[in-house]
Amino acid sequence: MKFRPCIDLRAGKVTQIVGATFIDNSDVALPATSADTNFVTDRSSASYAEMYKRDGLTGGHVIMLGPGNEEAARQALAAYPKGLQIGGGITPDTAGYV
Repeated sequence: MKFRPCIDLRAGKVTQIVGATFIDNSDVALPATSADTNFVTDRSSASYAEMYKRDGLTGGHVIMLGPGNEEAARQALAAYPKGLQIGGGITPDTAGYV
């Protein structure tokens, strides 16, 4: 078994959400309420990416859950170049600069 790390971003913060509790909100899947959030940290997305890089964890991803996550996503990707993939909130307009 191989662990694949994940950085979920909601409103620019690294967040752990409760699985399988999403609603459809204008073509963006978001947790239904803040009660569906297990944990929010003040640590940056880049700090998690740096930890994953240090520990040699590959194949991970950064998921943007709704708007307001682009900068945090960029920071994580910059901290671990070629070590993370991006998902969520990608459109033809944003694909080139996220």
